[in-house]
Amino acid sequence: MKNNIFKTKSFWMSVVLCLIPFVLSAVFYDKMPDMVATHFGFDNQPDNYSPKWIAAFLIPLIMLAANVVTWFAINAEPKRQGINKHIKHVILWMVPILSVIVQCIIIMYSVSGVNLVSFVPLMIGVLFMVMGNYLPKCRHNYTMGIKLPWTLASEENWNKTHRMAGRVWIIGGIVITLYTFFNMHYILFLAVIAMMVIIPAVYSYILYKQEL
Repeated sequence: MKNNIFKTKSFWMSVVLCLIPFVLSAVFYDKMPDMVATHFGFDNQPDNYSPKWIAAFLIPLIMLAANVVTWFAINAEPKRQGINKHIKHVILWMVPILSVIVQCIIIMYSVSGVNLVSFVPLMIGVLFMVMGNYLPKCRHNYTMGIKLPWTLASEENWNKTHRMAGRVWIIGGIVITLYTFFNMHYILFLAVIAMMVIIPAVYSYILYKQEL
């Protein structure tokens, strides 16, 4: 039986957290320039600008909508009991926390020139390490995890793939975290992300072919 998320205190706490960026934007709106940096390149420098009303209010609105959709999707999962509770909490709170962080980065840079973008890889790396730690404990479901035709069709394939992927994600998270402190080329960052996707997928396919 599905729970009504509108009766869940945690859901409304996540909504309140997503509203914080609106408050921050309202407070600093007059100090923000007409065009605000909303995207940064791998050199941590802005490479795209948007009108300040978009940066101040539209981006937080998109994040708020993404948070609501995430809650609905997980609540509608037919096998949600199989979702590891730690991974579930990470996913549910990732968007609200990210919305505050993103807005702080945008406002700080536009108002004072302070650039916090260099710390983004650190947060991404830590997130992957946390997810990698709990990924092997995520049981068969349709919402979270490595959803491939072969993993969805076989619970054994799912379990083996997620055990292996957990180790790959932890190693990848460590490398991405080091990216924050060392002057690594952005190609390494992209290569690590690609390997974290490709290796589990190939491994899962090999398992599938072996079962034929």
